[in-house]
Amino acid sequence: VPDFVYFNHSIHVNKGVACETCHGAVDEMPLTARAEPLSMEWCLACHRDPEPNLRPPQDAFLMHWNPPDDIARIRRSLVKLLDVHPETMTDCYVCHR
Repeated sequence: VPDFVYFNHSIHVNKGVACETCHGAVDEMPLTARAEPLSMEWCLACHRDPEPNLRPPQDAFLMHWNPPDDIARIRRSLVKLLDVHPETMTDCYVCHR
């Protein structure tokens, strides 16, 4: 990400966004790389609709995670439980400081 973009790994992990969501299978990489473009468009897509990328935070570091059958229900509950607010996550100041 560019220098003018503020990025905090911990807020993403604490909200249930896993390492492999952005980095891919880091357990198979000699050096951590990005698996996704990390462009503004890509980030905003997740900020607008984070639910498909959420998992329980305690599972954020699990590589090759297999979601349970009721993952849709779990993700809906995580949005509330983890205080995720997509309606404010696209404000410019969230990432540009």
